Amino acid sequence: MSRQLAPITKFLVFILTSMAAIISNDTRFLALLALLSMLTYLHPKVKPYIPFLGLIACHLIILYLINPGYAVSLYHYDISWIYDFTIQDVLYLLTIMLKDIIILNFLTYFIISSRPSEISASLSEIGLPYRLAYKIGQLFTVVPTYKKTVLKLKQAAAAQNKTVSKRTRLHFFLSANQHHALSSRHFGKKSHRTWYAIPVLSRLDYLVLLLALFSVIISISLIYINGSRLWNPFI
Repeated sequence: MSRQLAPITKFLVFILTSMAAIISNDTRFLALLALLSMLTYLHPKVKPYIPFLGLIACHLIILYLINPGYAVSLYHYDISWIYDFTIQDVLYLLTIMLKDIIILNFLTYFIISSRPSEISASLSEIGLPYRLAYKIGQLFTVVPTYKKTVLKLKQAAAAQNKTVSKRTRLHFFLSANQHHALSSRHFGKKSHRTWYAIPVLSRLDYLVLLLALFSVIISISLIYINGSRLWNPFI
């Protein structure tokens, strides 16, 4: 199913689910949304990215060290667990961790499962200036192209019993990278630009977008149900 989604759908799902995660501090809702975000790993190219786990861990540690007593003041309750670390700290940090998981999972899904030209087209479709959208998309071609270029250089050098300097690699890469200039676009009439990588949205796209929009509606509704953005089980 993930292969059939249009790039613009993936991008809008990332935006909408991120909004839902940011708006609500209801741990129950965030846990459900984080669980749903794990479905992105059904795509063969999307796998857990280890550096992201370290990034989330650093985020949680920094938040706790900056203000250790914030969770107690937030939930208006204090249940000590280990030394000064409270149950409220656990719930607060869990809530933040779920937010990070949701945002990073959907962001990874959009980037990994989309070609650079599709990323540019998606950004352009939501109103981002053409040149900026194109440049952002091209950023995702740098690393793969560099690896392929270095591999070819090493193979050619090995055949001649030579070594390739870093300067030579960079120069060859910058020269070879120019062929990407027209890979993802063509020019329409007058000054209008159009994209090759914009598919027609299917019923599945509309269904997924509707569900993502529904998550935002639920997130906002929980503010009225809980009386605030926060879900406080200690009251």
